[in-house]
Parts: sequence; C-alpha cells; structure tokens
Amino acid sequence: MTPLCAPAGAYSIRSGRLTAWIIPRGARLMQLFLDDKPLCLGFADPADYASDRASIGAVCGRYGNRIAGGRLERDGAVFELDQNEGEQCLHGGTNGFGHQTWAVVSHDVDSIRLRLDSPDGDQGWPGRCVAEVSYRLTGAGLEWEATADVDRPCPLNLIQHAYWNLGVPADAMTLQSPASEYWVSDANNLPLLREAVSGDLDFRQGRVLGRHDHDVALMVPGTGVRHMATLSGPLARLAIHSDQPSVQLYSAGHLRASERALGAPHHVGNAVCLETQQLPNGPALGEDVWIEPGQTYRHQLHIHITPQDSAA
Repeated sequence: MTPLCAPAGAYSIRSGRLTAWIIPRGARLMQLFLDDKPLCLGFADPADYASDRASIGAVCGRYGNRIAGGRLERDGAVFELDQNEGEQCLHGGTNGFGHQTWAVVSHDVDSIRLRLDSPDGDQGWPGRCVAEVSYRLTGAGLEWEATADVDRPCPLNLIQHAYWNLGVPADAMTLQSPASEYWVSDANNLPLLREAVSGDLDFRQGRVLGRHDHDVALMVPGTGVRHMATLSGPLARLAIHSDQPSVQLYSAGHLRASERALGAPHHVGNAVCLETQQLPNGPALGEDVWIEPGQTYRHQLHIHITPQDSAA
C-alpha cells in the first residue's frame, strides 16, 4: 500500500494496514484509515476543526459529557463552570480540552503522545490539570490512553469522541454489547435512574442498530479493561475494550452538514459514537470521579479492528 500523505498540520502514524492522522487541536483523531478507506468522520483541512462544535475526533475534558447546571460543589466550595449547552457544561466548556492546542511530546512511526497544561480556573474548573494522551497503532488496531494529574481535587473524565462510519449510516451498522443496564435520561440528556436493558436498547445478542436517535449511557459489568461493544459495517468490525464503567452510544442525531468532509459526509445519523467514559453528570450522582492531588487519572481504550475482507 502506498503511504497516505497527511496534510500540513497533521501527524501521521502507521502500522500494517492502518494509518491514523492526529492534529494538536483537541488532540483529535482526524482520520483512521484501513488501507485507503476512512473509518470515521473528519474534516478535509485541519483548520476546519476551529469551527467544529460536534467534537468530531476530539479528546473531551476536563469532564466529557454533561454537568448539570454547570456547577460543582465540594467540601462547601462551589465552582461555576462554563455553560455552553443551555445551563449545562458540555465536554468541559466552550474552550474545553477538545478545542485547545495540545503540545506534541513525542512522535514515532506508529505512535504519538500529546500534552495539555490546563491552568487553575480554566472554564471554571478547580486547580491546575496536566493531561497526556497517546495514540498507538499495533496493526491489529488502535490503542488510546489518557492520563492526568491535578494540584487540587477535580472531577475528570477524558473521552475519545470519534464518529465511526464503517461504510453505511448508523442505522445499518450492527452493534453488540454486553451492557446489562442503561441510564434513563431526562430531556437534557442527564441520567435519572438505572434500568435493565430491553427492547431496542438490548444489544447483548448483537443486532442492526436501527433508529438514529440513540444517545444513552450503557453500563457494562465488570472492572478493568474489558469488552464494551463491537460495531460492524461493510468495511470493518471494531471491538472496543476499556477500563471505564460505561459506553455512551450516540448515533449522530444532531450532526450538522459540512461542505469539506474527509471520509463519509457529515449529516444526521451517518455515524456512531461509542464513548467509553465515566457517567454523565457523575459528580452530582455521587460517582467516584474526583481526582485528588497525588492520584493519577487514567483511561484506557483499545480498539481491535478486523477488516471485513478477512473477518471470520
């Protein structure tokens, strides 16, 4: 295969049949190729990500997903966060991690590491946070890891927000997940209560995804790095493993069109996000998401990629 040439401003890594382009803005996965076939949504020019509000390929933080009211309370202290989705704080705020420029720490043939130094009060978050993200291609797939340290207690939830298109729209892809429960959400997509999966939210046996308005946190039993979900389409099968408690299923129900897409077109229902993460609005729900000084936050995500021309 002739190596793909990354555009100016993007860093390329490669292993076997896989090539990934990474950009410093938001430490984003600009594109992941199987041979010359793109597997996710992207923009043709790295500069186009400056106007993206859908977090396409971004590393979201400090706390990916939603914080109700854009407000935190801890030991009597109140922290007012940036409200960028009505009264909520979404993906860390208007200028969250997915919109800031990360420094490239190292870059090799098959891997890249990036770092972001977020000061105290950034988007309203308490304390300084130094985060690192790494991407590594193994030939068998993509390994992604996020770590972070803080100098004041702060809730952290760094997530990788790729939009997968495996050759067909979301409703034609097949999803299998061992998730046994999910969170019922309110009109603001904030979790209310936990229920057993059933009907079109039961993916344990695997089935065609159908409808394009999924936006739900699926809870996967167990701890440590384990199988969270497998997404299949005509191009490839993606088996997603992580050490996080949940995977947010989002089938791009609010995606806006873009004139300069890289890969599949950007429109409603034309991709699937499977965001391994802590629970949305975790601090308010009493989840163990606060990181203390001296304690390192870590999120591991491994995506095993099987080309459909070699799938069993």
